[in-house]
Amino acid sequence: MEFSTRSMSILLKQETDKQVSEAAANQLGEALEKFSEDVAKDAISLAAEDGYQTVKSRYIKEALTQIRDREVKHSYL
Repeated sequence: MEFSTRSMSILLKQETDKQVSEAAANQLGEALEKFSEDVAKDAISLAAEDGYQTVKSRYIKEALTQIRDREVKHSYL
């Protein structure tokens, strides 16, 4: 999966009236790609633990919660 530079630039520009560099747009795309891979992997594992081959929205939500909770724990270490 790739997030296009153009899409990331548009996303950033929607939040500011400042100019957005191509490098910044690329960096955001890379970060979102890594984050979405982590969410997908966790959601797939959760579905498998419940005996499902289908990843349902509840598994995405649970994966997001788990990732948030891991980040909070790591931020205090």
